[in-house]
Amino acid sequence: MLAQLARPLKDYFANPAAAAGLLLGATVIALLWANSPWSDSYEAFWHTELSIGFGGGELALDLRHWVNDGLMVFFFFVVGLEVKRELVVGDLADRRTAAVPLAAAVTGLAVPAAVYLLFNPSGEAARAWGVVISTDTAFLLGVLALVGPACPGALRTFLLTLAVADDVGALTIIALFYTEDLSLTPFIVSLVGLGLMVGLRYLRVWRGPAYFVFGVAVWVAMYESGVHPTIAGVVIALFTPAYAPRRDEVAEAARLTRAFSQSPGPELARAARLGIERSVPSADRLHRLYEPYSSYLIVPLFALANAGVSLSSQTLSEAVTSPVTIGIIAGLVLGKLLGITGGAYAAVALRLGTMARGLNPGQVLGGAALSGIGFTISLFIVDLALGDSPLADQARVGVLAASLLAALLGWGLFRLGDRRHGQDGRTAGTLVPPVDPDRDHIRGPVDAPMTLVEYGDFECPFCGRATGAVDEVLERLGDRVRYVFRHLPLVDVHPKAELAAEAAEAAGAQGRYWEMHDRLYANQDRLKAPMLVEHAAAIGLDLARFTRDLGDGRFAEHVREDAESAEASGAGGTPTFFVGERRHTGPFDADTLVARLLESVGETAPPPGPRPVVLLPDPVTRTSVVPPEKIPAGADRLTADDSTYPTLSEEHLAVLDRHGTRRRVERGRILFAEGDPSYNFHVITDGTVATVDDLGGPAEHVRAVSGPGRFVGELGLFAGQSPVITALATTEAEVIELTPPALHAAFTESAGLHEVVLRAMLLRRSRYLEAVPDLRIIGRAPDEDTRRLRAWAADNGLVDHFADIDEDSGAAGLLDDLDVDPEDLPVVIWRDRTILRNPSTEELAALR
Repeated sequence: MLAQLARPLKDYFANPAAAAGLLLGATVIALLWANSPWSDSYEAFWHTELSIGFGGGELALDLRHWVNDGLMVFFFFVVGLEVKRELVVGDLADRRTAAVPLAAAVTGLAVPAAVYLLFNPSGEAARAWGVVISTDTAFLLGVLALVGPACPGALRTFLLTLAVADDVGALTIIALFYTEDLSLTPFIVSLVGLGLMVGLRYLRVWRGPAYFVFGVAVWVAMYESGVHPTIAGVVIALFTPAYAPRRDEVAEAARLTRAFSQSPGPELARAARLGIERSVPSADRLHRLYEPYSSYLIVPLFALANAGVSLSSQTLSEAVTSPVTIGIIAGLVLGKLLGITGGAYAAVALRLGTMARGLNPGQVLGGAALSGIGFTISLFIVDLALGDSPLADQARVGVLAASLLAALLGWGLFRLGDRRHGQDGRTAGTLVPPVDPDRDHIRGPVDAPMTLVEYGDFECPFCGRATGAVDEVLERLGDRVRYVFRHLPLVDVHPKAELAAEAAEAAGAQGRYWEMHDRLYANQDRLKAPMLVEHAAAIGLDLARFTRDLGDGRFAEHVREDAESAEASGAGGTPTFFVGERRHTGPFDADTLVARLLESVGETAPPPGPRPVVLLPDPVTRTSVVPPEKIPAGADRLTADDSTYPTLSEEHLAVLDRHGTRRRVERGRILFAEGDPSYNFHVITDGTVATVDDLGGPAEHVRAVSGPGRFVGELGLFAGQSPVITALATTEAEVIELTPPALHAAFTESAGLHEVVLRAMLLRRSRYLEAVPDLRIIGRAPDEDTRRLRAWAADNGLVDHFADIDEDSGAAGLLDDLDVDPEDLPVVIWRDRTILRNPSTEELAALR
């Protein structure tokens, strides 16, 4: 029974509107309680005193103040953490984008106050001008989840920043205009406490208890100083470290976790736990910890404690004609709408900042209207400004009425805006436009039943291709899924991503999109323009055409269209995934993505059949199996056993077997191909495998043939470099396949194995460098350009092989095979088979 109830409850609380539902329910209960025959018990309960003593000191507050001044600190802390992350790595990392909501917050404070003073220019009522300045952040976000767009995205960030700035401004106004006694000593103590918390950060102390102790001290000091203590939550959050997860820290956490799985023990367990904690920014960890308590406990409790306003008939009749009530309603409903909207668009018009992507005028208007929900600080200032005056009840009615009207106005403006911009709640979060096989790049069968779309950029360290999540999804689902990649270069934080996206499209124009896509993700630290040319050369592109396309910006519009589709689809950052045509939210690890994809076709269990062993899908448009007649001559003669191609001992083979996976391969199967973006280490246990240069090309050459007990792999495997040879099964064979991490684990277990393999790889690299020229030049010896190219090779210490077509009949035949006209001479064949017709030295230098 409990299990049957748990799942629906879990699904309910996973919905963002659940917290808003609890908030609304608590508000209704408070109003009913405060206006029921038991209304006296409402005030009596919340005025119950609770004291905490320590030594000779004591802090005594009633329950309402413990909620408002104590528990709400955690709410403002959570909100501050969200804003801090957006300022550092989110939409507000661009200060020009952050300037717009900040400007709107300033005018959103000033204009409502001015509107209120129009109705109450003098006397006791004028003192209550501060009632209309603040937006209730808790209610704003809760109501937004109920009446706002289904996927608010940039709107939520905009309102969150505005609300926090608004709260800081309002609390400052309270301190300056409504605080009778500001105690300087406790205030200085609070600043010292904040300084010590900053010091902990720079001392690289990440343990939560230390921050908690200082946080409590700061809160107590602020409370004693007379400053509203909830501001401590915002300030502490803004000092909390926030940054994009760092790949090296994540890799170190993975290494420690793997070490613990191999040798479980308390020391490695602690190291793995600390490594994982360090790899996740403090702001993210703390937000994850406190956000559920804030949303589902603290905020509803706050509403229960504050929403119980007495609505007697006498109070209501007096409020209808009261300038105080009318001024508050006008200030919160109209003043906030005009002030925030006007401030935001004035900042854009004056070029102080830019509107966040994805925000349309209807959303800005709707959000500005919702900001008229005053409530907490408004009711708080009512007590400060009017005390027990008869005007106080009229002011409270105005706050309640304004909050209700602001919510209704916001709902109406959202609906109007959605219709005007062609959106509604059903289409929000939908892929726009749908996948188009004629335009989009698709990996996998075009008609596959499942579709996974990713918006990413090539500098994003945690996009699906960079982490391997997409590779695992494709491996597990095979031909049942198609994968689509669309560009969303975040140029503010990833300045090289836009040109890299254009480079991928330029490669796609030559039929090599996925080769370039995978290579760029494998070389995220090498995305400068000269390096893009190097990558193009490595996958065999026509460099002149490639560089011309980049220089002309031929594919810039395609990249912009992808970014615009991301905005229209509600993709605010990278990576963002769509399953089918619906945006995926939550974790994007392989298990979660596979589960969502299966759910999209009505399945809940993994697809039948054994799970494939291959780590990565085949990304290149090459033949995976070579026909028997295409297997190179001489590929059946084993290479002599020596230190370059050694036969491993039984002990070393046993170590590799423990860390790898055995699989059978048919004759002609390519284990890895020249230029692949990544590949695995293979040990032959049965049959033969040949390593071949330029398989199927004019310079095809069998480098070695290995049998049982030998391995195929190159030195570049350890650095994530592409292979410069192809490994081909020349008979039916059995191999042990190890991924680079698995090979590293095997080396950790056996230092002797590491020594044998590393020395063999070094010797193979040496032989390759001695045997393979850096460039082949085909031309005529007397030609000036031929002499220029050979001189350049010599000056740069490169090995060149020259073939004179007037003396070498084979060279003339090669030109025919390459479809090169004599007027294009001299021709250069770079070591990775890139063909250049009479290149400049700059073009050659770009290949190095």
